[in-house]
Amino acid sequence: MKYLKSFSKQLRFFRETHKLSLSDVANLCNVDESVVDAWEKGGSNPVYPSLENLLDICFKTGASLEYFIDLPAQGDLPQLELPGFVVSGEPDDLSETLNALDKELEAVLPKDQELELLKRFRKSDEQNRSLILQLMGM
Repeated sequence: MKYLKSFSKQLRFFRETHKLSLSDVANLCNVDESVVDAWEKGGSNPVYPSLENLLDICFKTGASLEYFIDLPAQGDLPQLELPGFVVSGEPDDLSETLNALDKELEAVLPKDQELELLKRFRKSDEQNRSLILQLMGM
């Protein structure tokens, strides 16, 4: 479980600081006390809660989900690459980049006439679609 590596420590710390017993957490999640104990043990063969159990803990105690999961650092997230979109960090550069991105999008998005043709093609029956495709050489 990629995002739950520190879950066992976080759960134990949360439970102790909020003065909750293993039984209290087990009741919140509708599981046996031994299951919660296994979640906290961690070790070389850790046991993790289901998403439903994790959400039960969060919703029923008011804890944030982020408290229990290991989110990647911002620098670890891959950057979405868009054509013409390179930012150096300068405010003016961002404005220029966004303008360039707008132009790129305008070039690839269908124009009003193209959208109308597509709408009419989709509304036509199979025979008319076949005729249109023949006219287009497809």
